[in-house]
Amino acid sequence: MRRSIDWRVPGAGLVLGLSLWTAGSARAVDTVMKNDSVVDLGQVAIQAGFVQQERAAAWLSAVCDGDLMAVRILWLSATGGSGQTLGEAITISEAGAPPVPGTQLREMVGPVLTDGFFNELPVAPPIPLAAGETVVVDFRFLTTPPPTGPSVVTDIDGCQAARNGIFAIPPSSWFDACSLGVSGDFAIRAVQDCPEALIFQDGFEDGTTNAWTNVTF
Repeated sequence: MRRSIDWRVPGAGLVLGLSLWTAGSARAVDTVMKNDSVVDLGQVAIQAGFVQQERAAAWLSAVCDGDLMAVRILWLSATGGSGQTLGEAITISEAGAPPVPGTQLREMVGPVLTDGFFNELPVAPPIPLAAGETVVVDFRFLTTPPPTGPSVVTDIDGCQAARNGIFAIPPSSWFDACSLGVSGDFAIRAVQDCPEALIFQDGFEDGTTNAWTNVTF
């Protein structure tokens, strides 16, 4: 059984990190890839049972044909305000065969996470994804978190099999997080740059498609 602490997260929707903007004539919308159901002022479980070099992973599916631009991790302690924590790395990999990630696509060494926020860390260069394509985002601990955090968190409405993984030490192997007693989905997300949807400017649909004017906004 993994040790966890139930906690109500204040302002989970706040994002600390890079504000993404796409310049030029082609406009896009930042869209979040996620498995978890964490919301502002909602209850979460702080997963404080990790040790040094263990990893928490989420399998995330692309919602469009677009670039993966950033990673978001909710980092939280029971008391809040514990400052910043240095992690070993964040890794983005191909889907592989859950609970084992596939080929590594990107590694972000030495991420710094601030307690109480969805920390957003840019992915450079971005990773192009096709709609429905699945990648794995995992956080590797540099140090063992205190019993009350800060640490990664999960929602509390059930753990989805084959969507959450833990690299456990011992035995230095990947496991489905649900099989280790984790009762929710990791609040580990990604931000994808998706093209804006087309709309019908004229405001009517009479079956004559050549009478429509589609624009982006």
